[in-house]
Amino acid sequence: MSKASLFILLIFLCLLLAGCIERYFPEEGALKTGTLVINAHLTDQPGKQVIEISRSVDLTNPAFDPVNGSLARVIREDGDLKEFSEFRPGFYEAELDDEFLQTGASYMIQVQTTDGNVYESVFDKLRPVPEIDSLYYQVETASFDSESDSIGGIRFYLDFTYDNEAYEYILWDLTETYEFHNPDMEGFILDLDFQLKELSDTNNYKICYITNELSTIHSMSLSYLDYGAYIKKPFTFVPNEQLKQKLHHKYSLLVEQYSLGKEAFHYWNELKKTSQEQGSLFDRQPALLKSNIHNVNDEGEIVLGFFSMAGVVEKRAFAEQPEGLDLRDYEWYCFPVPRGPSGPISRDQLPIYYARAWRDGESSYARVNKHCVDCRAYNNSSHIMPDFW
Repeated sequence: MSKASLFILLIFLCLLLAGCIERYFPEEGALKTGTLVINAHLTDQPGKQVIEISRSVDLTNPAFDPVNGSLARVIREDGDLKEFSEFRPGFYEAELDDEFLQTGASYMIQVQTTDGNVYESVFDKLRPVPEIDSLYYQVETASFDSESDSIGGIRFYLDFTYDNEAYEYILWDLTETYEFHNPDMEGFILDLDFQLKELSDTNNYKICYITNELSTIHSMSLSYLDYGAYIKKPFTFVPNEQLKQKLHHKYSLLVEQYSLGKEAFHYWNELKKTSQEQGSLFDRQPALLKSNIHNVNDEGEIVLGFFSMAGVVEKRAFAEQPEGLDLRDYEWYCFPVPRGPSGPISRDQLPIYYARAWRDGESSYARVNKHCVDCRAYNNSSHIMPDFW
C-alpha cells in the first residue's frame, strides 16, 4: 500500500470512528452510584477466563465495588453454555475449552444479580484472527520542535497477511519489558531501629526487569485493504533515553493481535482515547461509554461495561543493544553526592538509604533514593528474570 493510500485510509477511519461511537451523556439524575458494571472480554484461547461484575462508586471516576453472589453464564447461539463461578468478590471464572470456543459462532452473556434482575448482552461473533507473519524493529530518529530535540531509538513493525474476508477489525495490545541496571556501589540502610546496616548482595538489587502496558491506540479496519501481505504496520517509537535505559541492555515487545467485530472495535478505540492511565486493552474502563448489555425487564436502566469475543494471536520480539545508538550509561546516575549536614531524623522518615561509590580513585558517601540501591522500587519492576528472557 502506498503512503498516499495509507494516508487517505487513516483519514477515512478517523471520520468513521467519529461517527460510529456513541458517547453516553446521562441526565443529572442518572449520575448516581450503584450503577451495574459488567466487564466480559473473552478470547478464543482455551483456559480460565474471567468476568467482572461491580457497581460504580462514581460514574465520572469509577472504582471497583464488587457485586457478590451473581449467577453468570456465557451462552453460545446453539444453546450450549458455560457457568462462571465467583472465586473472589466480583470476579467470576470458568474453564473454556476448544469445544466451546468455536470460531464463527456467536455468544452472549447473561447475569442474574441477587435482587432478581437479569442482564443480557447482544450476541457477538468469535472471529478468526490473521497470524502475525513477523515482528521486527528498525533504528530510527524522532524529531520534535527542532533538530536539536531529535533523539535516536527504535520502532517495531509488524507484517501480517489479509487472506480471509472474515477478518474485519484488528486491535493490537502492546507490552514492553526491559532490563534495568543500577550502578555498582555499596548500599546501606538506616532502618526502623535507627541502626545503620550494610545492604547485603541479596538486598542490594542492581538488575531488574520492568514491564509496562502501553496505552497508545493501534487499530485497523481490514475491509479497505486488498488481499495479500500487509507490510510494516508501525508501532510506538521507543526513544533511547539514558536515564530510563530501555535500550541499553535488552528490550522486548509483546504484541497481542485481536480480531473484533465493528461494535467492539469502536468501543475499544474510544476507551483508549478517553483513558488517562496506562493499562492493557481489557483494563477496567471509564464509565461514560455505551454498553451492549441491558436489563431484560427494564430497558431504561443504565448498565455500564461491555461484552466482546475476540480471536487473538501474539508474538514477541527482542532488541538487544541496537547498533548505531549511544548506549552508554549516564555516569552521574544515582551518584552519592554529599549535601552537607542535615537536621535530626524522625522515625517517620525511616528507612533512609545511603550509598558509597568511587570516582577517580576517591570514594563518595551520601544519602540516595531507595531506587538507587533497590531497582525494585521502580513502578512495575521485579528482580526476577522473566521466563521468556
